[in-house]
Amino acid sequence: MTSEGQAADTALGRKKLVSLIALAAISAGIVIGLSAKKAIWEGWVVDRLFQVRAIVENDQRPAPSPVAVVGLDQTSLDSERLTRIPRVLMTPVLAEAGQAVLDAGAVALGFDFVFAYSADSFVDPSTGEARLSGFDRPFQSFVYRNRGKVFIAHTEIGVPHRSFTAAIGSGGVRSVIVSTDNDGIVREHTPQLPLGESPHLIDALLGVGGAKIDEPFASIPTARLATSLPYMSLIDVLDLKTSEEGRKKLEEFAQGRIVLLGGLLPFEDEHLYSDRFLPHLDSEAAETGPSGRPRVQPQTAGVFILADLIGSALSDRITVAPPQGVLAAVSVFFAVIGAVAGLFLPLIVLPVVAIFGVVAGLSLALAGLEIGVLLAPGVAPVSCVSAMVAAAVGKVSILQRRQRSLVRLFGHYLAPDVIKHMAVSEELPALGGETRHVVVAFIDIVGFTKMSEKLADQDVVRVVNACFDAIGQTITKHQGYIDKYIGDAIMAVWNAPNTVDNPEKASVDAAHEIINQLDHIRQITAQNELDLRIALNAGPVLVGDIGGEHRRSFTVMGTTVNTASRVESVAKDKKVRLALSQSVANGLPRDYPLSEIWSGQLRGLSTEISVFTLDAPEIYMEKTVQPHEDDETQGAGNLVEFPRQ
Repeated sequence: MTSEGQAADTALGRKKLVSLIALAAISAGIVIGLSAKKAIWEGWVVDRLFQVRAIVENDQRPAPSPVAVVGLDQTSLDSERLTRIPRVLMTPVLAEAGQAVLDAGAVALGFDFVFAYSADSFVDPSTGEARLSGFDRPFQSFVYRNRGKVFIAHTEIGVPHRSFTAAIGSGGVRSVIVSTDNDGIVREHTPQLPLGESPHLIDALLGVGGAKIDEPFASIPTARLATSLPYMSLIDVLDLKTSEEGRKKLEEFAQGRIVLLGGLLPFEDEHLYSDRFLPHLDSEAAETGPSGRPRVQPQTAGVFILADLIGSALSDRITVAPPQGVLAAVSVFFAVIGAVAGLFLPLIVLPVVAIFGVVAGLSLALAGLEIGVLLAPGVAPVSCVSAMVAAAVGKVSILQRRQRSLVRLFGHYLAPDVIKHMAVSEELPALGGETRHVVVAFIDIVGFTKMSEKLADQDVVRVVNACFDAIGQTITKHQGYIDKYIGDAIMAVWNAPNTVDNPEKASVDAAHEIINQLDHIRQITAQNELDLRIALNAGPVLVGDIGGEHRRSFTVMGTTVNTASRVESVAKDKKVRLALSQSVANGLPRDYPLSEIWSGQLRGLSTEISVFTLDAPEIYMEKTVQPHEDDETQGAGNLVEFPRQ
C-alpha cells in the first residue's frame, strides 16, 4: 500500500470515528430531549413563558371576553338579603339570579354547584312534617324552562339530587372535573366530541357557544384570572335586576356571553392554574360589578378556571400540540447543533453554547405561543445540551486521547507544529512541501574527535547528550526547530515548520546565548576543552517531508542549507564561534555590532558572499587573532555598515 493510501485510510478512520461520535451524540440528544416532554419541571417552564409573554406584551386592555363569572362570594353572603339564608337553601335565589342573567342576554348559564341536597326532602324530625315541601320548585321550574341553555355540575363524589336531575334532564348535568398535569397544576383540557354530548360542562358550553375545537388545548392566560375575567357578585345581579338602570348594566355585562355561576369562598374548590405567575390586571381595566372582586388567593377558583378554558377556546386564545413530527424535527435540529459544537469548539466556550441553546430553545417555544402552538419547551434545550455534552465527552475521551498519545509518542522526534497537525488530522503529511524563507544553523562541537578518543563510549554519549540538551533548550526558547543531529553537530531551522516573525534576529540571539552558555556546558560535561562553532545562513528552502512509503523525515533542502554548511568553514578558518552570511546580517537590527570577517566565493558555490560575526569578545576562540588585528585576512579589519532593519 502506498503512503497516500495509508494516509487516506487513516483519514477515513478518523472521519468514521468522528461520524460515530456525532451520530451517538445526536441520538442521545434526541432521546433525552424528547423524554423531557411532560417532565415534572416542564409545566413550570411553560408557566414562566406565559409570564414572559405577558410582561413583554404588557396589555392592560384585555380583549372582550365571551365568558363572564357571577360569584357567590363573601360579599354576597354578608349582604342583608342573604346573610340569614343557609347556602343549601339558596336555590330560589340562584334561580332568580340565573333568570336575570338569561333575560339580560346570556347565551348559556353554567352552575359550578352540585346541588346534592334538596330542601323538599327535609322532614321535621320531631313531627315528621315535610315543612319545606316545594321550596326548590322555583329552581326546578327555572332549569326545566331553560333546558339546553342551563347546566348544573357533578363531580367524582357529588351528584345532583334526583329532583334537579329530573327537572333539567340528564343532558343538563355535566362534569366540572378538571385534569391536572403531572405536577398537579391545571393547564389543559381535552374535549370529547361531539361537544353537545360530552360529559364535561366545558364541552357543553363550548358547543352552545359554537366552538370548533377537536383536539386538546391549553389556555394562554394574560393575567391572573381573579383580576381579569369579567366578574360580578351574586348580590349585584339580584340588586341590579330591580331597576331599569340596573337591568341595562346587567345587560352590558351578560349580553352575548356564556355566564358561569360558582362559589368563590377561600379554600373551596381552588386549584393551581397556569396563571399563577402572571401579573395582576389593573382594577380599572377589569370589568367588575358594583361590589368589586374577592381577594386574589394563591390558588385559582375552579369557576374561574372553567371560565378561562371556555373563553380561551371561543376567542382562539389557546395553544395546541404541534403537528406530527415537528417536535422530533426540532429535537434533531438542536441535537445536531449541540453535537457539532461539542466536537469542534473548544471546551471553554461550551458553557456559552449551552446557554445559547437553552435561550434559543425557549425563544422558539415562546414564538410558538404566538401562533397557537405549544412546543414542549424542554425538548430543544435538553436536546442541544445533551448532544453537546455527549459529543464533548466523546471528543475528550476518544479523539483527544488519541491525539495526546500521538503527541507523547512523537514529541521527542518532531517539531511541535508538525505533531499538532498530525494529531488533529491523524494522518502523515504529504511528501514534498512548500518553499519558505528560513534561517539554517549548523552548530558543531569543536574538538569532538580528540575528546572521543580519550573517553569511553558511554561517556561520549553522556557528554554529547548533555551538550545537545542545553543547546536544544536555547534553540527552542528562541522559536527554533532542531531539524536533525549529525554526529557531533546540530542542524537547526528558524521559520519552519513554525512561523517566526524575525527569524534572523531569533537565530542570532539564540546563537549568542548558546555561546554565552559555553562555560556552563563545559561544567556539566566536565570537558574544559569543549568548544562550539555556529554558522548561519538565510534564504529560501523547500520545507516538507522527504522519504518513501516506510520511512520519512521532515527537513529543509536547498542551496541555503549547503551555503550554511560552507559558512561554517569560514568560522573555522577565522577561529570565531559564530559566522553568519550577508543574508542573515541584512535582517538584523542596526544596533547589532557586526564585523565582516570574510568575502569571496565559497567552495561549490558560483556566487560571492560576505561573512560576518558579532564583534564581541566571547565570539572569538583566540583573542589574539581578532579581525581588526589581522590586516592580511581578506575583508577583515573593520566594523561595517550596510542596509539592515
